[in-house]
Amino acid sequence: MTTATPTSRLRAEKIELRYADRTIVDELSLEIPDGGFTVVVGPNGCGKSTLLRALGRMLAPRSGRVVLDGNDIRSYRTKEVARRIALLPQSPLSPGAISVADLVSAADIRIRACCASGHPKTSMLSPRP
Repeated sequence: MTTATPTSRLRAEKIELRYADRTIVDELSLEIPDGGFTVVVGPNGCGKSTLLRALGRMLAPRSGRVVLDGNDIRSYRTKEVARRIALLPQSPLSPGAISVADLVSAADIRIRACCASGHPKTSMLSPRP
């Protein structure tokens, strides 16, 4: 077994992730630096959760590989992967029946109320008409 550099303990090498006939991630390569936090951001449905599942060995790439400490992640036992990688996946902040549009509308109402109150910290906010 070889050892990865201390700056990159986890990396993806040209991974392709699919559900049925739909490609979610296509030939993505990335390195996760050691000793910190890495945040994956992007619009709804772009593959963030799918990528995290692959990096945590919960989803096998169709092609390419995930490398942990210099070794293909598939060579590790599940318990060992769990000891080495901590993932904090997204979780719903609201009931599933509430749409994104409803959440944004609720935020707009709060912003309007703050602006109407004349609070000094909200003077830079301009609510939508």
